[in-house]
Amino acid sequence: MYTSYIGRKFLAQWNERNGQRLTAREFFDQVQFPIFFAHDKHLMHVSNSPFFQKVPEEELKSGIPAAEIQLRKLHQKVKEKKPDGSFFVGYAAEDIAATTSGQVTDMLGRRMRQPGSVPTEVFQEEVVMSPPIDEEDIYASWIGAALGTCVEGGFCWLMEQPEILWILYEGWSIYRKYLEQTPQLKGRQIETWNGRWLAHRLNGGDERSFDPEIDTTYLKKGEEASLATIPWTKLLLSLCLKYPREIITVYTYKFGQSNTTLGFYNFYLPEVHRLYDLRNILFSEAEKGILTDAEIKLIEPYYTFKNACKLGCIGLRALEPKELRKYLFIKEGDKARKLNLDNREQYKQFLIFKLWICAMINKKELIDLAAQLADFLTDFEKTADERGKTTGARLTEEIRTATNLRTFIDGWSEVLKKMTEANKASDEHIHLIREAVHQVTLMPVDQFPLFSALLRFEYNAQKSLGAKK
Repeated sequence: MYTSYIGRKFLAQWNERNGQRLTAREFFDQVQFPIFFAHDKHLMHVSNSPFFQKVPEEELKSGIPAAEIQLRKLHQKVKEKKPDGSFFVGYAAEDIAATTSGQVTDMLGRRMRQPGSVPTEVFQEEVVMSPPIDEEDIYASWIGAALGTCVEGGFCWLMEQPEILWILYEGWSIYRKYLEQTPQLKGRQIETWNGRWLAHRLNGGDERSFDPEIDTTYLKKGEEASLATIPWTKLLLSLCLKYPREIITVYTYKFGQSNTTLGFYNFYLPEVHRLYDLRNILFSEAEKGILTDAEIKLIEPYYTFKNACKLGCIGLRALEPKELRKYLFIKEGDKARKLNLDNREQYKQFLIFKLWICAMINKKELIDLAAQLADFLTDFEKTADERGKTTGARLTEEIRTATNLRTFIDGWSEVLKKMTEANKASDEHIHLIREAVHQVTLMPVDQFPLFSALLRFEYNAQKSLGAKK
């Protein structure tokens, strides 16, 4: 189980930093247990584990603390029972027919007789094959699971970067302290805490400035408050700012009454960081003041994290802004909304849309071309409609709302024809239109709607600026 791998990896780092040689069980007993379970409120939830089950009153009469009794039961299970998900975190349920029965193969093997036995051929006893699991793997799974980070949607990320693991470990004792100081807050949310703590630390924050964001919804019902999970985009963008040149592999899962495993996904952080690179290159100082690092992290994505994983990897495409499609012409007959750029919130949204599209296109020549074409269209409208006609506006609308290459190219052909008839087609105009046609025929099919949207956004910006003059 990957939780065991992460647990062992972190333990090696912890031992090296502290000059010790603790085993996974010793670390659990001496370090993790006192923080996580030796209190009324636990930091971690493992379904059906000894720490999940209440200690009977009869056993408490011995005077031994409940937490100590639960710890002894865990050790007893590890020593005597076949591993299952109640004490090997993330592993299969005890019943092979139960819902959570992953990591168990139903492949049948054949057991060989010992050399010298008669007969010597393979006898037909079939046995269920199972990977070897030792006690260290089991205790390491508790350490590894405590280093998972939960995002909105309930899915956890496990990452193996040593710096990340150490940051999460440092947050354990702070979570314990915070839980003791906040009696209305429920426990057993270590993964949720980890998500917010990690983002905060990656952004340069410390314990004094940390606000874990309590969701107080349940307090109104007289119940305990809970920590709010962090949006997955916010944690992803924090990671990309810390590791702008790295592609990291993340294991994603959800543990509960039944386990859900999404698997291993590459997070393409250099691709995501393109948002910040292009913001600094393409935007004016005034626009950068609106589109700060913090504002970019507030991008609301079109995809949930689970649906983003269906793209095959987590990169820039997964960060498609939630409302963008309402402003695109995807197919014939679509009616896209218009942004009011005089409204600060809509202007901010416009900048987010433009930034993401530019990052997706990732070709400065095309980005510049869209701005030049938008400027050209606004000038064309003015000259074509000088006598009160709306021919220019109609033609530019056909170009701006084109959903396919043919409509787009035909629109530009008609514009060039009108300009030639009016004797206003300069060599510069002809070159620009040829370049537009050339570039759209070369670009991948899925990029044309983005280029068309960028042209439309630039056009709207030009019209808005023109109206203010």
